[in-house]
Amino acid sequence: MKHSSIASTCAVSALFALALAPTTHADSSSASPSPSPSVSTAASEATPSTSPTASAHATPSEAAPTTTTITAPPPTSISPADAIRQRWQDMGGENGVLGTATSELVPLRDGAFIQFYRGGQIYWTAQYGAHASRDGIHSAYSAQKWENGPLGFPTSDEENQTIAGIRGALQSYENGQIRWSSQGGAHPIWGKILERYETAEAEGRSLGWPLSDEMKDAANGGAYQHFTGGSIYFHPSTGAHRVTGGIRNLWEAQGWERGQMGYPTGEETTTAGGGVYQTFQGGTAYWHPRTGTYYVHDAMLGAYGRAGYEWGRYGYPLSNETPSANGGVFQIFQGGTAYWHPGSDSYFVHDAIFNTYGFYNWERGELGYPSSDETPSANGGVYQIFQGGTAYWSPRSGSHAVPLDLLAEYGNHGYERGHLGYPTSEPYWDGNRHKQNFEHGVLEKTNDFNITWAGQPNNYFCGPTSGWMILNAIGAPHSAQGTRLSIDAVASRDYMNTVGYGYTSFHDRRFEYGMNRWLGRDAYTTIHTPSVEQVRYSVKSSFSKGLPTAVDAQERRGGPHYNGHPNSTFSHIMVVTSYDANTDSMRIADPGVHYLWGGEEQFWYHLPSFTQNFLQTEVERDGREHIGIYSAR
Repeated sequence: MKHSSIASTCAVSALFALALAPTTHADSSSASPSPSPSVSTAASEATPSTSPTASAHATPSEAAPTTTTITAPPPTSISPADAIRQRWQDMGGENGVLGTATSELVPLRDGAFIQFYRGGQIYWTAQYGAHASRDGIHSAYSAQKWENGPLGFPTSDEENQTIAGIRGALQSYENGQIRWSSQGGAHPIWGKILERYETAEAEGRSLGWPLSDEMKDAANGGAYQHFTGGSIYFHPSTGAHRVTGGIRNLWEAQGWERGQMGYPTGEETTTAGGGVYQTFQGGTAYWHPRTGTYYVHDAMLGAYGRAGYEWGRYGYPLSNETPSANGGVFQIFQGGTAYWHPGSDSYFVHDAIFNTYGFYNWERGELGYPSSDETPSANGGVYQIFQGGTAYWSPRSGSHAVPLDLLAEYGNHGYERGHLGYPTSEPYWDGNRHKQNFEHGVLEKTNDFNITWAGQPNNYFCGPTSGWMILNAIGAPHSAQGTRLSIDAVASRDYMNTVGYGYTSFHDRRFEYGMNRWLGRDAYTTIHTPSVEQVRYSVKSSFSKGLPTAVDAQERRGGPHYNGHPNSTFSHIMVVTSYDANTDSMRIADPGVHYLWGGEEQFWYHLPSFTQNFLQTEVERDGREHIGIYSAR
């Protein structure tokens, strides 16, 4: 017996001994079900297929709240036995849904009583009177340990309801409700989740019938419950909030409360153009009938807010964040695209400048990520700063970008406010000269690094020697860690670790690692077996960024060779020091000259031929990478 013990007098014990012997809560509802809920439905439909976290029902989401639905107390003149008998008779007596009695009156805690029938039970309390408990709702009640559990005593009878075309019933208790439906079975609702549920009903935003018991998020201290019309999630720091429709679907795809969005912190709110938004711990979800549902968070949300959120020029999001080059992300909106990169803020690019940005292959191209918002300037024009240059637009000139290698000289002339005015073309190559047209003149720069050649001191230091030539040319006499520049220092274990490997490992990206560590920034990246287009772009864009490209080329016995190299198979690292667009050729500084073989310290070679012969085909078949380019990011 799950109830409190029977009164201690011998008379009372004798009175109830026979009646109690065969009867418990577990077997008290054997009669055929009435139109009220069935136990089998509750058992089969208790848990929704979309439940994010399996959990047993436990304590309520919050300490017992004030009862929301309580019947009036009975007249004190009616005894417990009479009240129970009257309720039984009101339900049809022996011919009703409860049927015949299987026990006498049984005392419970706090002066309450219960009587068992073939089809259920009737409880009586001095405060709430007599109320029946049966079938599916009673089964859910029993799972919560009846009156000794978190729900307490019933305070009402079953009430039949139909919500959104689904029939069901509810029963109120001291500390909550149990609701049953033909779709979801019987489940208790209590605490803060019940408060939010009833508030939604009062607002005309009913969540329908429960599909699950309250579930616990043990890891984070929250709780949730699913309904036919959505879910309610509760956390002590955020409160209880509804999550429904498209926003709920997005949230599910993001990992529910355990994902990046975390718990909801507000209710769904109607906003511009018939859309809605809902705030979460990790950001804000937006839905619009024409755009769908997407999530904006962190730095993107900051940039979006500066522009007025969905009310501003960028409208609603058209995508979630998408990972992109070098650890950055982008997100598309109706009026533009926002970009973010580690170490920077988030900025939008739109309209004409966005088209120019696309010409340069967006964030993956020479311009890199935006470093500012679009800014108004002279004569009705605007400009926007990027990692690799600045884009300009004016009504007379259109939109064009000025890369870094020309931007400094442009600045010497006052940028767009100076006598040159706005750019009227993209940069172009004339021989080894980088040129660009402006409203009132032309800028040009010879892309020829003044590299001091150095020869490698042994047969495997081509990598450190090439690294030294670059670092010496760009003015990096000390590393970011304070190490003085020398070939041996670059070759040390702290940088390229050529002394540890016995070579500069392409497979382990040791040239890239050593150069970036020396410079204290992600200056270089590695491209294995590049295409001709990749090599050409790398050489040209690296010049514009003030960093020479290095190549790790592989020659094979019996194949073509360059610069007087011998007929053998080996890999070799060299520096590209110049590029001629007229001949599509590059000049290369070879550190192996004099020590290993003859040839010129710097030699010219047709770029497509060099790429196809020495950078695209692995000669050594050991499963490791050996050849490619080291390009400026």
